[in-house]
Amino acid sequence: MQTVKIGNVEITQVVDTHMAAPPAFLFAGNLEQFLAENGATLDSNGLIPMRMTSFLIRSEGKNVLVDSGIGSRPRPGMPSGGLDKSLAAAGISPAEIDIVVHTHLHIDHVGWNTYTDANGDLRFFFPKAKHYIQQVEWNYWMTPQLLTANPHLMECVAPLAGSGRVVFQSSEQAIDENLVFVPTPGHTPGHVAIGIASAGERAIIVGDASHNPAQLEHPDWSPPVDVDPELAAITRAKLVEECAADGRTWFAGHWAAPGVGKIVRVDGKRVFQAL
Repeated sequence: MQTVKIGNVEITQVVDTHMAAPPAFLFAGNLEQFLAENGATLDSNGLIPMRMTSFLIRSEGKNVLVDSGIGSRPRPGMPSGGLDKSLAAAGISPAEIDIVVHTHLHIDHVGWNTYTDANGDLRFFFPKAKHYIQQVEWNYWMTPQLLTANPHLMECVAPLAGSGRVVFQSSEQAIDENLVFVPTPGHTPGHVAIGIASAGERAIIVGDASHNPAQLEHPDWSPPVDVDPELAAITRAKLVEECAADGRTWFAGHWAAPGVGKIVRVDGKRVFQAL
């Protein structure tokens, strides 16, 4: 469990679960080149090691959680999450979380919003938290068609409506003095990264703007989970270039450990240097 300080802000990676993805799924259109350049990064089963990572931010006396993982409910083809244990290991209880920030509303970023208790009743896992969600993202997913097609929305997102827990955001909006939403659309219409600036230092939590380090050199490699692959590629290219230029610390929630470091240029190529 790695904690990094950015100025006066503390950021702790709290892993919900580990997973692995077939290269033919993530990079179907560029599989041969991906394997030639990145084959050594695959696990013993020929899969891409990945994580579902949330980020606990301590800023301005508040505890802010970026994304809430896959959750405790069984999901087809996905491991159950252990964010509850990771938070406990970080020395914090769900009741101490003040704000849950969602980069977007995919299944592996909202799962611990709710849980089902022993009596079968739906409960909010973070009993005192406000949930910060982009209005564009909410409007996109909260349609009858998408709600029906995505049970996790009915279980983990729709219950927030009318609860007084949702704080809707609009594009590049400050969360507090150190944290700001950074619009990064493409993966989903209202996808955002989280920018951090404190005491002259900068960082960014990229959400699903990137799923793999190969996209540093190939930002046009958009996986099928990107709602708008062309826009996602444009967004990713801009984000990667900006981070390489200004040296801000990069936090990638789906990359294999450590997933925290700097993007630098080596022999003309963008390379990730882990902290």
